Amino acid sequence: MRAAVSQLALLFALAAALAWGAVSLRGTRGSANGDGGKVALDPGDADMRRAALATGAASGSDAATRIAGDASGAQHAAVDDSSRAARPGARGDQADDMPAQSALSDEPPSPAEAKNRTAVELAARGESAQAIALLREAHALEPGNALYGKNLQAALINAGFSEIAAEHFDEAVARFVEARRLGDRAEIGRGLGYAYYRLGNLDLARTTLEQALASGGDDVETYLTLGRIYLERHDQEHALAMLDRAVAAGADRPGLAATVDRLRRDAEAERNFQSLASSHFVLKFEGRENTAAGRIVLNELEDAYRRVGARFAYYPLERLEVILYPDEEFREITNSPHWSGAVYDGRIKLPVGGLANGNAHVARTLRHEYAHAAIVTLSRGKAPVWLNEGLAQVAEETDEPGRAGRLRMALGQDGLVPLSNLEGGFTRLGRDDASLAYAEAYFAADYLLRKKGAYNVRRLLETMATAPTSDDAFRQALSLPYADFEQDFLRDIVRHLG
Repeated sequence: MRAAVSQLALLFALAAALAWGAVSLRGTRGSANGDGGKVALDPGDADMRRAALATGAASGSDAATRIAGDASGAQHAAVDDSSRAARPGARGDQADDMPAQSALSDEPPSPAEAKNRTAVELAARGESAQAIALLREAHALEPGNALYGKNLQAALINAGFSEIAAEHFDEAVARFVEARRLGDRAEIGRGLGYAYYRLGNLDLARTTLEQALASGGDDVETYLTLGRIYLERHDQEHALAMLDRAVAAGADRPGLAATVDRLRRDAEAERNFQSLASSHFVLKFEGRENTAAGRIVLNELEDAYRRVGARFAYYPLERLEVILYPDEEFREITNSPHWSGAVYDGRIKLPVGGLANGNAHVARTLRHEYAHAAIVTLSRGKAPVWLNEGLAQVAEETDEPGRAGRLRMALGQDGLVPLSNLEGGFTRLGRDDASLAYAEAYFAADYLLRKKGAYNVRRLLETMATAPTSDDAFRQALSLPYADFEQDFLRDIVRHLG
């Protein structure tokens, strides 16, 4: 199908601003706040609700201070510190119930306690870096004091979530890893797993988040993030299970219900399907009479794996699922037009009837759709549409003279469409504009591959997974501004076609 249906795009649409919670630091007897209670770390973002001093520590539990999520709308977990840390010189089970004033309040604090008190005050003002530095010193001076270790851990956790809110994911990982050395907590796993996810390390993110769930760190945001990871890893069954748990836990995100319905509909349709497997694909189909057709499809898919892999220097180890539907069911499941030969929406789906067009047609179609699968996986669904569709057309390995004619016509009239205008879907375009868009996408992608090579194109796609803009991705991966690439491409087109 010319316009790939990206399952990942549906999952990204689930994102909405969520809340992180701030972990509380405990003060010590005689601390500056005068109540011996908790000081919630301030995330330091003016757009976030400011953390407040919490009094009345004898209540026995800490209410998490909620702060707004990051601007990307990604789902985060709220942090709630319910551990009870002992104050110096007091029994741990009595520490938080002690009055703010005591007979020891006039005694000069030890060097470690003085650093801890100052750190608590700095944390209340949002000066987390200075607070962490002092708490490290206090912990080093008295490593056996549980309070200083707990406070340092809490400061590091809150700093980690603040780094996530600022989209500084490498820094967030460093904070959470240091916090985990002081003892494991579920919110560390949630934050660390999400940071790994945003950095593109899906395997480590999945493992970390699954461990957080196993240790009681289950919440809506963790379910949603794991659901996305399973979908990106083409694991429909586990994705549906995780998103179902998110819905049961109260998640209500744009696109979530539609995604769950589609996954459930797919599962129901494929309940009695047969399956065949090759080295890199699992094919599901209905009825034993389609076994021979299935073997043809698998052979062509393995050929696509080799050819497309060479173009992008990409040879994934995990198997990709491919579904062969009866024609009517294919239209109903994919909601695709009558001319569509296949769809990629996280899995390749194609109608049995399409096989009647001959092996050459099937091979071309599968190369196109497998290229979409590779592009979406490498870029995590963030490649601009012109690049996605252009590379998929190049992967077909067919020559269509009409494409060159369409560009010549445009060059002689109003000129080509800026690539920045072709980053969204082509479905909104009229027939003539869509024809030009596909032709331009093909030649732009072909030029990119010829000039930069397979390795650099793969690097560009991988960079797009985390880069804020296409320009950032071009600069980081190719040391070339996006606008300069477009100008180079236009000069090449005019030279050869103008």
